[in-house]
Amino acid sequence: MTKRNSVIIFDTDGTLMDGRCAVIDAVAEGLNSTYRHFELPVPEPDRERISLAMGLPTSTFFRTAFTPHTVPADMHDPFACEFEIQSTRAEIAALRDGKSQLYEGAKDTLTSLRDQGHDLALFSNASEPYFQTVIEVHRLDHWFGRALSLEYAVRRRLARNKSGMIRYLSQGYKQVVVVGDRIHDIEAGKKQGALTVGCVYGFGAADELKDADWRIERLSEILALPLSNTDAEQAAKS
Repeated sequence: MTKRNSVIIFDTDGTLMDGRCAVIDAVAEGLNSTYRHFELPVPEPDRERISLAMGLPTSTFFRTAFTPHTVPADMHDPFACEFEIQSTRAEIAALRDGKSQLYEGAKDTLTSLRDQGHDLALFSNASEPYFQTVIEVHRLDHWFGRALSLEYAVRRRLARNKSGMIRYLSQGYKQVVVVGDRIHDIEAGKKQGALTVGCVYGFGAADELKDADWRIERLSEILALPLSNTDAEQAAKS
């Protein structure tokens, strides 16, 4: 099989889209609704805890983003399930209300990368309904030929984690670049032998992205990087 040249695989939240209002505020709203659903006292949402959980697989996120001692131990599992339902509903509503935006220069950057001959793919640990709403609201199908959420990948037995998603999305390509804002993105890319770009403007801390091949402070900075393996080797020698 003839391999195509290169694919750049982008994470979504914190990499392409600034969803702090659509995500963190909506998750906090969903969390409050879940406490009320179970007739529990409603504490002030721990937004830092929610932010730190960003990028985790959905099932893990909703078991991590609430403070454990605020929910009886025997209710943790049903609470997490209801939390996911309530939050996803609130997130989708926030997206449709225009409470998210692509990072500055994202459209021009994606267009330039595509014009340079790179294929573009999109992946996310988020739920499939949320992920598809992001694509629809921001018309990301204009740039991305392939898109994969972890929920869909697991359901269709395409992959079990982000590393497997990268493997699936990179089939048939000689060179692979993974762009993300959390350590999970970088580790998954490294595991598949991809070049990696850490976005320090997203949800992750700069030090958790220290092992990325490059770190950028604005999405448009990716255009100045030697994104092919050959170019990267030449840049390292110079």
